[in-house]
Amino acid sequence: MKIKSTIIIIFLLLSLTMTNLGIVNAGATDLSWIVSVTYQNVGTSSSEVTVTFYQEGSATPITYNATSLAPGAAASFYLGNISNVPAGFNGNAIMAASQPMVATVVQFHQNAPGETVRMRMLSNGFSQSDVSNQYLIATVLGTTFSRTTTFSIQNIESETITATIKFYNVINGSLAATKIYDIPANSSKYIEMDMPTDTGLPTAFFNGSAIITAVKKSNGLPANIVAAASELYLTKNVGANFEGVPLSKATNKIFLATGLCNTFGLTTYYAIQNASLSNSATISVNYYNTNGSAKTIDGPYTIGPGQKVSINTCQPKSGINMTGFTGSAVVTTSDLTSQIVAIGKAQAMDNPPADKADVFTIFLGESEGSSKLALPFIRWANDTHFNASTNYGGYQRAFIAIQNLETTTSLVNVKYFDKNGGLVATHMLSIPGNSKANSDASVAGALGKNGMVAGEFGYYIDGSFGGGVIIEAHPDNPTAKLIAIARVQHPGAGEDYNAVPIP
Repeated sequence: MKIKSTIIIIFLLLSLTMTNLGIVNAGATDLSWIVSVTYQNVGTSSSEVTVTFYQEGSATPITYNATSLAPGAAASFYLGNISNVPAGFNGNAIMAASQPMVATVVQFHQNAPGETVRMRMLSNGFSQSDVSNQYLIATVLGTTFSRTTTFSIQNIESETITATIKFYNVINGSLAATKIYDIPANSSKYIEMDMPTDTGLPTAFFNGSAIITAVKKSNGLPANIVAAASELYLTKNVGANFEGVPLSKATNKIFLATGLCNTFGLTTYYAIQNASLSNSATISVNYYNTNGSAKTIDGPYTIGPGQKVSINTCQPKSGINMTGFTGSAVVTTSDLTSQIVAIGKAQAMDNPPADKADVFTIFLGESEGSSKLALPFIRWANDTHFNASTNYGGYQRAFIAIQNLETTTSLVNVKYFDKNGGLVATHMLSIPGNSKANSDASVAGALGKNGMVAGEFGYYIDGSFGGGVIIEAHPDNPTAKLIAIARVQHPGAGEDYNAVPIP
């Protein structure tokens, strides 16, 4: 049956393919990447799903009918199995359904014999409410810290738009370059930060932030876009994906679900960007322990227009020893008018344990919470599969961090659903105010159910995949506001993505 109406449209940034024949296996920028999209029906009835792909620079659609889903069900499609999507494709896609859907992009490299690329990079699709004429990317790097950024701008209009990109230097906040592109209807433009021809910067070296503003080419009126980015190592096969943030979600208070200092082999770093093009902003970072008590306040920091400031959780201005800290953070501006966005990074500390050596994750700070959240890509591999020497990212374990944005304790139900929408387990948590708690399929009792492999969640005896989570405020506190991230761990690597609010 043809889909007649669309309740929610998810805009995805898909297959990024980057090759450099001059370097062999030097880093993540030299790999060819392929995409699988995991999607979940968060509505109340079954829905068909259609996907329309657009190659970069092309307004010609490529249509695919994905698997229909029952309520709560989570499935996936692999771009390499779609016959009418050409090899070497890089571009975007639009998913449409008659029920609310969420989707997470899983970007990975197909290992050839002798290769050991374990990394799978994750980012979420965008709903219609996320489109905006202005997008912020809180951090962009050009061959800096052994990493470089590639980001993509997707045109959501049915006509050509003009996108203006402004790059701001982290050191002095100066406007370092401005670059303008025309983007065809529904298509996208990729920007590689180590290519001065892409950025307009004088060299391939840069550390800063970007703001993108779009107008319709026909009349100069505001045009809707979305944007997302990959941050890739130049020296090893590791990278991470994250979404840009629309101006509408910039605010004077940002919540970050995870803060770490030399804990579990990881430390967190935050990039906080001033959304204003004209005024400075002053911010502070409040850290909270897992019991809800205050750890310390870091700051103040003053950020110029469009600029970012980089925060190391281990080095607050208060001078307090943060070693061993695990908790959450809240970033606030000194006044109600300043607006900011933020991302968090968790990466291996100095001399990390082997299983954390290549962990590099990026997640979004959130401007507000929701009483109901979805995580469409949740897996748990058993010890045999996860610890196998040949497991190059094919088997994962997802760990969920949930932050309670209320000032008092909230009860939370973490519900695990199989690929057909069957509820297999509910994990109830009591989370102190301003704090976080954790869940995974193993502690929830969700393993080996409904045709899944023994000791596993999301992996089935018949070789299929699928499983997701819905997080809900408990009926005792139904309006409690929550945010969450899922860390999808592989042996020696891992990446995060944010839970998506359910309308």
